[in-house]
Amino acid sequence: MLISLEWLKEYVDIKEDVKELENALTMIGQEVEAITVQGKNLDNVVIGQIVEYGKHPNAEKLTLTKVDIGEEEPLQIVCGAPNHRLGDKVIVSKVGAVLPGDIKITKSKIRGIESYGMICSEVELGIGNNSDGVVILPEDAPVGEEYRKYAKLNDVIFELEITPNRPDCLSHIGIAREIAAYYGRKVKYPSFDVFETLEDVANNVRIEIEDKERCKRFAGRVMRNVTVKESPEWLKRKIRAMGLNPVNNIVDATNFVMFEYNQPIHTYDLSKIKDMTIVVRAAKKGEKLVTLMGDELELDGELVIADSEKPMSIAGVMGGLDSGITNETKDIFIEVAYFTPENIRKTGKKLGITSESGYRNERGTDIENVPEVLDRVTSIIYEIAEGNIVGKAKDVYPVKFTKIEIPLDIKKFRRFMGKDIDAQEVARILTNLGLEMKSIGQETAVVIPPSYRQDLTRSADLYEEIIRMYGFENIENKMPVENIKAGIKAEPIRLMDESKEILSKIGLQEVINYSFIDKSVRDILHIEDEVIMIKNPIAETMSMMRPSLIYSILTNIRENLNRNQDSIKIFETSKVFKKADELAQEDIHVAIGICGRDHKTLWNSKPEAYDFYMLKGYVEEYMELVGAKRYKLERTSNPNFHPGRAADIKIGKIVVGTFGEIHPDLAEKMDITKERAYVAEINLTLLKQYISKKFKYERIVKYPEVTRDLAVVLDDSVLVGDMIDMLKKSSDFIETIELFDIYKGEHIEAGKKSVAISLTLRNKVGTLNEEDINKVIDKVLNIIRTKFAGEIRQ
Repeated sequence: MLISLEWLKEYVDIKEDVKELENALTMIGQEVEAITVQGKNLDNVVIGQIVEYGKHPNAEKLTLTKVDIGEEEPLQIVCGAPNHRLGDKVIVSKVGAVLPGDIKITKSKIRGIESYGMICSEVELGIGNNSDGVVILPEDAPVGEEYRKYAKLNDVIFELEITPNRPDCLSHIGIAREIAAYYGRKVKYPSFDVFETLEDVANNVRIEIEDKERCKRFAGRVMRNVTVKESPEWLKRKIRAMGLNPVNNIVDATNFVMFEYNQPIHTYDLSKIKDMTIVVRAAKKGEKLVTLMGDELELDGELVIADSEKPMSIAGVMGGLDSGITNETKDIFIEVAYFTPENIRKTGKKLGITSESGYRNERGTDIENVPEVLDRVTSIIYEIAEGNIVGKAKDVYPVKFTKIEIPLDIKKFRRFMGKDIDAQEVARILTNLGLEMKSIGQETAVVIPPSYRQDLTRSADLYEEIIRMYGFENIENKMPVENIKAGIKAEPIRLMDESKEILSKIGLQEVINYSFIDKSVRDILHIEDEVIMIKNPIAETMSMMRPSLIYSILTNIRENLNRNQDSIKIFETSKVFKKADELAQEDIHVAIGICGRDHKTLWNSKPEAYDFYMLKGYVEEYMELVGAKRYKLERTSNPNFHPGRAADIKIGKIVVGTFGEIHPDLAEKMDITKERAYVAEINLTLLKQYISKKFKYERIVKYPEVTRDLAVVLDDSVLVGDMIDMLKKSSDFIETIELFDIYKGEHIEAGKKSVAISLTLRNKVGTLNEEDINKVIDKVLNIIRTKFAGEIRQ
């Protein structure tokens, strides 16, 4: 919202300088986005008169002029505009002027002729949008006077960021009220008279509101014999200050009052209103209207202002071209109305129309102020366009506005504010803001907001009003006297945070994805559980709450591969969702994804691709660091994973997770073809009950360890993990068993594999002798032969 300082001073006394006023506006909630000082680029710009005029000798489209600017000698200026003539009063930028856009005026030579300045257009001066020719001033413009002084371009324009709940501040009077309340001054409302002629029955306009839900009040008045012409200078200055171009005196008058009161106004050519009838109704399906901007709209149900035959405007949004004011218009009908904001928002969005009127109507206007605004705009049009004001205004107001009463607990407010403010000070602030004090005591009050403050509905709103006018800077910083204790994280959140820290430390990078995925994922991932569909998805590809993190991780892998990233090691920790009896069941899952190979280095010229065992290492390290050690790995039957390169993580009979290479069919569906992808997904909600952070400490064993390496040949179908688990239980002397090689190929029978394991043996109470060691090894070999049909590799 643009606010003119000179215009604002007409409604409230302002003694403060621009900087202080900027601070005051910001402190009371009307944030200043920018400040523009008019005329700051108009140094060395004066009024001149063309005293010699002729064609440029070396260019047909240029003229050679001499311009009197009130100095000893006229300036010789070459000009390319088509509209200037001998004797015209023009605006001249002298040598040394710096125009908007950092255009520096210097002595120059144009087609061989010297030029000592420039005759300017509106665009070049930054005072308008007309670039078709230079500005021609009235004959009485004083030669030699600064144009800035002549045009009264000494204004300061504030650009304010008005919040949606304060539509009353989209006007000069609204901001004047704020400033007056802050400084404790009076608002000077406009004074005007309306001189009505006797009403003629033939001049009556019949007004009917059919849609009383979307139009709460509609007022209008007829004026005859007006003269549509250019606006006076004072009005054009105000319209330009608001960033608009003047149109004519009728349109400019309505815009002026809109910026004054925040009440959009529309005028119609009375001769184009069929049967002198105005109906506020819903548009019939298929009805058409050409807007003032020239766009043809096909309507269906929108609120329109119509005559007895056709729509004339989109109510509260934009007028129609056919019923608009033209230079030939003699009789007009002036409309001031109140439309429900919700309807204006929906209509503007549906039709794709934005306008100053729509911007204000969709935020809400003052329904009680409609008659005053109508009289105000009528008086201005009467002043600048003459004509006759025919009879009394018509005002259709079916349901009257009801003011609300808001109770205010002053004692409670003092505790909230943190300061012992006097009840009379509270009353003074609220009264200055235009609120009515129905009652006031030391502890309680009853407050009635005015009709233009429909944002005030509860006591909390009054708190804000009092504090911002009292001044935040006047409230001392005092620590509350409270017994404050730090809270603790809920166990699921703590585990999530701990998991993120662990996975980051072991070399994985976190990704964050939406919790919404495409409903087709249910078939892609063979999901059998009941899923949760979203009734109003923001996109078709985000219509289901994800029951698994695998799809998101695979999507991340695919997109990184498509961008030539060849080393992908990522994780995500988030909630997944599935249907429960009444509410959704939300479990926390951890997912890990790896794909590609290590980056090439001088020592690693042919980096090896990531494989199942690398992912297994990440999973096992995570399980150990998170405190879940009592688990085993079993070959999985999960259809999303490769049947021979994946495993379930089981604790007892509970599957808490699965990891491995994704199934080739799934890889093909996900378009992951460059590299093999490996994914793990762990249900942290299930796992947390098996997590233990209790540590058992033992004395350092002083007796030495003994290691023995064995290479055994097993059938390909034997699960090495099961064998190692059984071997560990065979003797108390076995401290650890580690798998360090699996070999298939030459010298190994087809369908077999060579497995190399390293056993660490130790006696905690004495030194192992050769006999003890041999007994353990014999027992191990016996289990390998009898239970797993294995043989020592020769």
